Amino acid sequence: MHDRHLWGLALAISLLLHVGLLLGALSWSRVSGTPAPVPPLIEGRLVAAPAAKTPPAQPPMRPPRREPLPAMAPEPLPEAAVTDELIAADPVSEIPESVAEPAAEPVADTALEAPLPVLNALPPRIDMRFQVRYGFASGEQTLLWVSDGTHYTLTSVAAATGLVGVFYSGRFVQTSRGRITPQGLQPEEFWDQRADRRSSARFDAAHSRYTLTPASGPPRHFDTTGDDPQDALSLFFQFALTAPPTETELAYTVFNGRKLRNYVYTVRGEDMLETALGTLRTLHLVRQLDGDGRFEIWLAIDRHYLPVRVLRSDDKGNEVELRVQSIAP
Repeated sequence: MHDRHLWGLALAISLLLHVGLLLGALSWSRVSGTPAPVPPLIEGRLVAAPAAKTPPAQPPMRPPRREPLPAMAPEPLPEAAVTDELIAADPVSEIPESVAEPAAEPVADTALEAPLPVLNALPPRIDMRFQVRYGFASGEQTLLWVSDGTHYTLTSVAAATGLVGVFYSGRFVQTSRGRITPQGLQPEEFWDQRADRRSSARFDAAHSRYTLTPASGPPRHFDTTGDDPQDALSLFFQFALTAPPTETELAYTVFNGRKLRNYVYTVRGEDMLETALGTLRTLHLVRQLDGDGRFEIWLAIDRHYLPVRVLRSDDKGNEVELRVQSIAP
């Protein structure tokens, strides 16, 4: 019985507390005009903190290395690469001196180098026939030129004709062989045969020496200086290869069949010459008097500057004249 009274008393007290709380909440709602806030439910968990990530160490920044510019004018930048900074920069102060003013290239001293002659192009084979007049005698002479572009062979054959040929049946044969260089002809061998007498000469370019083997007697040696010497045949075609001359005088060392002589030829100019081939425009050259007799030559300007007339005399005063009769091709 006593316990029932205590339980009833506790229930009454609990009801009074709930009624009081309810009435308090209603009174608060009326005063603030908003419902009483309901406290949120907070749930706490223990979680291990993640390990902090350390960013990789960056290498220290270095200014870009500026290579020296080569000594040449800089290439123009494309339009997209031109910025306000480049436009504002001082072009004189920014360009190295070696770029702003390129060093002048050395100029070769060409005054010490003699210009090489421009050689005329000759056919690989040329056949020429001349009429020969020697005092009251007459005869014929053929001149044959054969070349492969680097070497040449010249052969001259002369024989008496008419009544003189009855008493003199021998032939006069000369041959010249050698090389074709940028300067012209360089004879290496020369033969001279008159009837049964024969002599020869050989030129040693490495030692600048001519060796003559006469028809009789021991060999004779001649030292040469300056340009390569010519012989009595090669001189004709040396004129043809190097014409027209740029000077009024031409100097050559010539082997005349017996010895070496220094000759000077004067350019007389152009002459119109009547020949068996018609009227030809020629270049007239005359050898200066030197005790070896007279020598004149006419070169056909429109026929590869080939010799079409030769007038010469020996030391005894005997004159020989050659006049062209045909040229092939």
